[in-house]
Amino acid sequence: MSNAILSNDEVDALLSAIESGQVLIGQNVEPKKEKKIQHYDFRRPDRFPREQKRRLQKISEDMAKAIGNSFSRMLRTNVNVELIAIEEFSYEVFVNSFTDITCANVLNLKPLHGLGLLTIDVGLCLSVLDRGLGGPGKIPQKIRALTQIEEGVVGVVLEQMLADISLCWAQLVHIEWKIEKVDMDIKAVQVVHSTDVVISINFAASGDLGNGTIILCMPVSSLEMVMIKSKLDRIDRNLELDYIKEVVNEVDMGAKVLLGKTHLTLNEIINLKRGDVVRLDNKITEDMPLEIEEKTKCYGKPGVVGKKLALQVTSVKK
Repeated sequence: MSNAILSNDEVDALLSAIESGQVLIGQNVEPKKEKKIQHYDFRRPDRFPREQKRRLQKISEDMAKAIGNSFSRMLRTNVNVELIAIEEFSYEVFVNSFTDITCANVLNLKPLHGLGLLTIDVGLCLSVLDRGLGGPGKIPQKIRALTQIEEGVVGVVLEQMLADISLCWAQLVHIEWKIEKVDMDIKAVQVVHSTDVVISINFAASGDLGNGTIILCMPVSSLEMVMIKSKLDRIDRNLELDYIKEVVNEVDMGAKVLLGKTHLTLNEIINLKRGDVVRLDNKITEDMPLEIEEKTKCYGKPGVVGKKLALQVTSVKK
């Protein structure tokens, strides 16, 4: 506390201020609060609300699983794909982030507006080619651009991958994404204006094919209306179940009728000739089992419908 003593003139001035109301007795004068400044990077704008980003992240995680399953199924090898990050850039910043040669696939985002990009490391593409053509599926030491024929082979794999990805977006929109063209120089590809904001969904692939990155780039303007609609239109549970039932009903499954079984020695099999009769272990009056995906589901009697063989179902296995 200061030990200074006010002079008579200062005391009179203070009393006058109190009488005129310029100074209120007992009022705590709070110091001025400094305004908080929010930093904003105009080269990396953020236009997606947090709720919509969470929804997009869930879809992206499902896409990672779909991409991994698609590669594993088509190439008959183990491929693991994980979501790395979801980022927003201007298109110019996105393109300039690539320093090495990459396989850039221009996507028609139908029914969304505009075009998108699906980029894959060329090394991973060469590994996919090697595996698809009968090789072990290893990334070569020398990375080179794909030929037109190789682009077509890789495009078949990517088209199937896009078909699997479409199921991940089914709750929001029925997508029909197609590859418009392929370019080995991403800086020569202009899908949007350089200042337009894009969403970059980054995936990391690992496994028997080696390691690589897969990036899906889409304009924010193409996604905004879809994500806003996802907030307004909550899917009814009954409609969701109907959709799941519709998808399940369209799944192809193998079915076969088992005429019967028997046991033969190798010598008997070798000596089989035309006209020989092989006796089965069931009777002609017994119903034949109908197997679906190697599991018996029902029984029936054989017959014909027109010029085709058929089975009349007599009972269903419980």
